[in-house]
Amino acid sequence: MSKRVFLLLAAVLVAFPLAAQMNCDRGYVLKDNPVKMVRKGGWMLGGTVGFTGSTSDNRQVLIVNGITGRLYNIDVSPRFCYMIGDNMGVGFGFTYRRNFFNAASASLSMEGLDLNVKNYYLDNHSYLGSVFYRYYIPFGSGRFGAYADAELSLGGRQHRMMDNHSVDEKGTYGVGFQGSLGAYAGVMAFFTSHFAMDLRVGLLSLNYSTEKQTHNQVATGTDHAYSGHFMIDLLALRFGMYYYL
Repeated sequence: MSKRVFLLLAAVLVAFPLAAQMNCDRGYVLKDNPVKMVRKGGWMLGGTVGFTGSTSDNRQVLIVNGITGRLYNIDVSPRFCYMIGDNMGVGFGFTYRRNFFNAASASLSMEGLDLNVKNYYLDNHSYLGSVFYRYYIPFGSGRFGAYADAELSLGGRQHRMMDNHSVDEKGTYGVGFQGSLGAYAGVMAFFTSHFAMDLRVGLLSLNYSTEKQTHNQVATGTDHAYSGHFMIDLLALRFGMYYYL
C-alpha cells in the first residue's frame, strides 16, 4: 500500500509543474473574476479504475508455509457532475468492488500447534451509489487547484467464504447493507482545456453497515457495525481522470 501511495503522490507532484507550464486555455471570459476552473452549466464525466492481482506457489510468509493460491481486487468508480454555479457542482457516482482470494493450500506451524488450509476461498462484492456536492478552489490561472466534496453513499455487499475440499459444501454466506457520509479533499490539474486528472483523499467519514450471515446453510446470525473517522484516510486515496465541458 505504501508503495502505491508513493507512486501516486510522485505522479501528482510531477504533473502539477508540467500543467502550470502548458498553454491551457479553459475558454472562459469572466470579467468579474477570471479565475474560474469550471463554469455554471458545464459538466464533468470520468472516474477511477483499479486492478491488482497476484499468484503464489509454495510461498512462505513468517510462520505460514506452503502458501499456494491467487488473489485479485477490482475497483471501478464512474462519476458525473453538473455545475450548478461557477466553481461548484452536484453529481452522482457508482462504485463496484470485488476482492477474491483462493487458498489452494497453506499451513501454519508453531510449537504444539499445526493448522492446514486446503481449497478455501473468500469472495467479496460491494456496490455503492453516491450523491455529492463539490466546490472547486482554483490556484493561479485555474489550470490546477483543489476541491472539497461532501458525499452520501448507500449500497449493499455480499461475501462468501467456502470450504471446497469436503464432500458437503461448507462455508458462510453473507448479504448486507452499508452507508456512509463523508468529506473529501483533492487536488487536480488540467492538461488540456477539457481533460484533467485528480487525486482525492478521505478526511471525515461516518459509516454504518449491517449483515445477515448463513453458516453451512443451517445457522444464521446478524452483525451491525458503526464507525467514525476524522483524519486523513490513505485507504480512501483515489486517482482519477476526468473530462470537463
